[in-house]
Amino acid sequence: MTVFTRRNVLAGAAAAAATATNSGTAAAADETKDLESFVNLSSALTGIKATMLAPAVDPVQIKKQYFDAAKSSSSFDRLLQIFRDNASKPPETIADIVLNQSGSDIRYLGRSIMLAWYLGAWYKPDTLAQYNSPNAPPGSPPAEKVISPAAYTQGWTWRVAQTHPMGYSELRFGYWSKEPEPLVEFIGA
Repeated sequence: MTVFTRRNVLAGAAAAAATATNSGTAAAADETKDLESFVNLSSALTGIKATMLAPAVDPVQIKKQYFDAAKSSSSFDRLLQIFRDNASKPPETIADIVLNQSGSDIRYLGRSIMLAWYLGAWYKPDTLAQYNSPNAPPGSPPAEKVISPAAYTQGWTWRVAQTHPMGYSELRFGYWSKEPEPLVEFIGA
């Protein structure tokens, strides 16, 4: 028979808390590593520098929202492994491997990630595949969802076009009276 004393209960609670903290720390480290790989993969796919996609000071944390959307795909872990296996190769080679050499599930997940960064919307990889088939429905594939209000305003399509979404601008009043900065200032490519 187990004797419950205050000391036994507290010792057990402390041991449980230590175990939970250690496993939580390991999971957080894995997620941080995965997020870093995701940003570097996204850089290879979009052609935008990783430091521009995930700046050191990033109050919006849009990369985490895109990461979470992509993580919902059953092919996500395999995509990250393909990236890690080829991380030492040039970005163009990595993009080619993902988009042309790794099977349709990886290809369309890669395309979904690109669309997320540029448009701020999540397109299901299966839907993209369906619209790229000979029996494709007419029109463009529908987005499953806008990832978040911030994703719309942070979409890279605006920066590449050197403009901003309607009703939102981070630029100073009167910016339109001057020539825009060179594209490299916007995307770092």
